[in-house]
Amino acid sequence: MEILMRDARFWVALLLLIRSVLFYVVPTFPEQIWVAIDTFVGVVLGILAGNNVVQTRRAAARTAGQ
Repeated sequence: MEILMRDARFWVALLLLIRSVLFYVVPTFPEQIWVAIDTFVGVVLGILAGNNVVQTRRAAARTAGQ
C-alpha cells in the first residue's frame, strides 16, 4: 500500500477520476472553478514529477557508488 501512496501515476489517476465524475455530475460547473482545479492538478503533478526525478537520481547515484 505504501508503494501505491507514493506513486505519482496513482495520484494522477485519482485526480482525473474525481474531475471526470464532477464534470459528469455537474456539467454546468463554473469555468473559473475548472481553471482553478486544473491549476491545482498541474501543481500537484509538478511536485510529484519533481519527487520522482529526485528519487531516480538518488537511486542512480547509489548504484554508481557501489
